[in-house]
Amino acid sequence: MKKIDFSIVIFNDDINKLQFFTGIDIIMTIIWLILCIAICFYIKSINSEKEHYVYFMRNFYFKLFFSFVFAFYYIFFISGGDSIAFWDSSLRLTNLFYETPKYYFQEWGQYVGSPGYVSHFTIKTGLPPGWISREAEGYYASKIISVFNPLTMGSYMADTVIFAFISSLASFKLYDFIVSFGTHDYKKLATYFLLVPSLAFWCSGLSKDTIITICLYYAIPLFYNLLFGKKKLKLLNLLFLLLFANILVNVRSFMLLTLIGPFFFAFNVRMLNSYFKNKFAKRLANFMILLIGFGFMSLYFGGESAQKYLTEAEVTQKDFQNNPIYTGKKYDLGNVEFTPTGMLKAMPMAIFTGIYRPFPWEALSPGLILNAFECVILFYLTFIFITDQRKKRIDRIRNTDILTFAFYFIFIMSFMTGFTSVIFGVLVRLRAPLLPFFILLLTVKPETEKIETEDQENINSDNLETIPVVN
Repeated sequence: MKKIDFSIVIFNDDINKLQFFTGIDIIMTIIWLILCIAICFYIKSINSEKEHYVYFMRNFYFKLFFSFVFAFYYIFFISGGDSIAFWDSSLRLTNLFYETPKYYFQEWGQYVGSPGYVSHFTIKTGLPPGWISREAEGYYASKIISVFNPLTMGSYMADTVIFAFISSLASFKLYDFIVSFGTHDYKKLATYFLLVPSLAFWCSGLSKDTIITICLYYAIPLFYNLLFGKKKLKLLNLLFLLLFANILVNVRSFMLLTLIGPFFFAFNVRMLNSYFKNKFAKRLANFMILLIGFGFMSLYFGGESAQKYLTEAEVTQKDFQNNPIYTGKKYDLGNVEFTPTGMLKAMPMAIFTGIYRPFPWEALSPGLILNAFECVILFYLTFIFITDQRKKRIDRIRNTDILTFAFYFIFIMSFMTGFTSVIFGVLVRLRAPLLPFFILLLTVKPETEKIETEDQENINSDNLETIPVVN
């Protein structure tokens, strides 16, 4: 395992770019490329009878391409940044594992600044960059990356290949799951879920956003099966679900609310469709349940836990605004009060910002150019949605549990990201996982007929049996 010490020059934006392309780096990258491609071909071959698996390899190559673009962007254009710093920290952790495994595992339960913190790093292991080790979420991401370093000999590019591979499996897992509902043609759905450029760019390489997207996209089918599946959830999948939840809590805590909250409303739709046939009774029951749900949310936002999150949100926002480390074009939601009432006032603009911005004239930089094109497309799809059988489309969303889940997933995630990000570069990364769901809603068929119960409930059990191999 090579030991590279460039944690200081990271801050000078002058890293040694050759260290990413040594002989061992190139060899390990090629080996993992061949291995991942072989596994992908195997997965596709055992699912060859399923028409939509024609997109399996395309999805992998798409994610792989953008993961390399992401890596080169940070190596050659940014000359450092958080992706490189996460990897650098992971190398120090892996060195610690080789030297003293006990201390490495102790490091999983602490970070610089945690109560009773004890540093186990030495000159031999190297020190992780201070701005990463002081931040619990970023440091946890480095710990996750460190798990793969023994397999790649610490190669940044080989780690990138593995993350792109896992990200492609997670996105196809979710795509395969959504296909089973029959709300969209699988060919169009492939474009919406698998071939979103900015999502592939920000969420396929070495980053916190990739880790979060993988956890979310794997956990959604598993959690749905836990609530609605006819078959019992296997112990292994339950353990994976708990693992994903734990990672989300440690890497970006509010994402767990983003995952679980929308299922309450999806469960509501499923229950109403099962027990109420009269249209008026269904709407009345739906209204009452929503009142109860929002009542609980109001109680939550008035409690100590919510105050903790509000305090964290305020600290995060002010840090993005005032810390010179965070550069890039910023946006302003106005005079925001970090209280439940202040959040409600800021909610409409925060949600709009979290979905549509940056506008094309706000995205005139290499890192945001993809979002400029996507902004135009999203406005166009929104216009079509509003002008073409809007009521029937809304009824379809309201009466289909997975589409209801998508709506509230977008609602919560866009608000949280729009409310706290401040910097456009941060915003586009945090909100990237919601884009497929938003496009899913904007392009939903206007037909009023319900999906057959069998199609909704008999979700392909193979789809939910194993992780990470798809089917």
